[in-house]
Amino acid sequence: MTNILSSAINLFSQVDNPYTFSWIGKAIQWIIEKPTNMGVGIILFTLALKLLTLPLDIISRASMKKNNMKMERIRPQLEKLQRQYANNKEIYNQKIQALYKKEGYSAFSSCLPTLVTMIVFIIVINQFSNYSSYKNLWLIEGMVDSYNNAITSYDETNGTDLVIEKDGVYYFNYDQVFNGETLASYGVEKVDGEENAYKTVDIAKFVAKVQELNQNEGYNGVKIGDNGDIKLVGDIYQFNKDNFAETESEENINQKITTKVFDYLAQSSLDATVIDAARNASAEFYRENVPKFLWVKNIWESDLPWKHPVKENFSDYQFTERKGCSADPLDLKITEEQYQELTYYLGDEKSGANGYLILVVLSIGVMVLSQIIMNKSQKAQLELQSADGQAAQTSKMMTWMMPIMFGVFSFIYTASFSLYMVISSLLSTGSTLIINYFVEKKFNKQIEEQEKINDKRYHKNNIKTKSGDTK
Repeated sequence: MTNILSSAINLFSQVDNPYTFSWIGKAIQWIIEKPTNMGVGIILFTLALKLLTLPLDIISRASMKKNNMKMERIRPQLEKLQRQYANNKEIYNQKIQALYKKEGYSAFSSCLPTLVTMIVFIIVINQFSNYSSYKNLWLIEGMVDSYNNAITSYDETNGTDLVIEKDGVYYFNYDQVFNGETLASYGVEKVDGEENAYKTVDIAKFVAKVQELNQNEGYNGVKIGDNGDIKLVGDIYQFNKDNFAETESEENINQKITTKVFDYLAQSSLDATVIDAARNASAEFYRENVPKFLWVKNIWESDLPWKHPVKENFSDYQFTERKGCSADPLDLKITEEQYQELTYYLGDEKSGANGYLILVVLSIGVMVLSQIIMNKSQKAQLELQSADGQAAQTSKMMTWMMPIMFGVFSFIYTASFSLYMVISSLLSTGSTLIINYFVEKKFNKQIEEQEKINDKRYHKNNIKTKSGDTK
């Protein structure tokens, strides 16, 4: 669109958003788009996913806490076995497995629900990533429509006749730009019966005006010289036939070179009117529809100061469609030149910070907190599962490895993903604390009741023994 070298207006081709969603993707779309703010929608989506997996989380965390408390009860026996078989892990494992069976401890009781939850997470997040790309392309699609509509409806909106339509093609109406006085000053006349076509009738005047244009920086149109469109033959300027086919008539050469100049002049004039309106319409659509959240300018880009709400180049988006766990690249017919035209008035959005690392830092911090609380609820298991305490060392390492890993994800993926991770981790941490509280309370009550029963049995047996001694 930036190089309009003919009178026809080259409108952008319609962008049909090719993204398709499974029923999971449609559910995600419905939840996220229901509120007026998409950041709130993502929080609701996170809550919905947590509610979906809550029964599994309760089973997993309750089982984990029960196992830990059972381990605490048999800690003296396990520590004794650790000392005895510190150098023989095989026998130690055999001994603790026998003890586990006796105490009703099952290490796998919490693994299966966690595995199912992880599978659900992967499936849902895969569709979530698909939706993220869909929304970025939706913005571009809307910008294309706004740009095109601004041109095709320019006359109706502004009450002018600058845009004319003929056989489905839109043209700039040069008659509204160039009057007779302007044409005369260039030594030019309009070609009768043709749309926006001109011919030179006074080459001396025309050359003088072209020489003025050639003094303008950036002008790369008609040139004067031995190899240019116009050359000096003796004392007279003539159109250079050497640059055209031998079959080309002098009249056609005259018309092509003259019209080339007026196409440039028209573009310069109309850039400030019709094209400017189209560029503004594209930018306005973006600014009205880009999903902001708190400090993040575009929630579908990363919350990083070196990332921008609008990407500098269209190729930077790398649009893909996710099907299952694979991502297929999309073949979208938008050139870099067209993208730059669409984003002409989005310079601040293409250079400004999209965020300030806040969600990235929060996702790491909340994940560290979650890991610490999780490790605390598994302390006995981690310390006593192996003869040399290796499990506890591994857990300490994972306390930092997991947050770092998710921190990297926050760098790679969008702010929407970081927001999801922060809310999800907070919910997991809260549910773990609540579940641990009630499980511990119930477990301690069961222990007390068992101790009372054992105490009653002890007294009963003791009385029987004393009665037997009396006899």
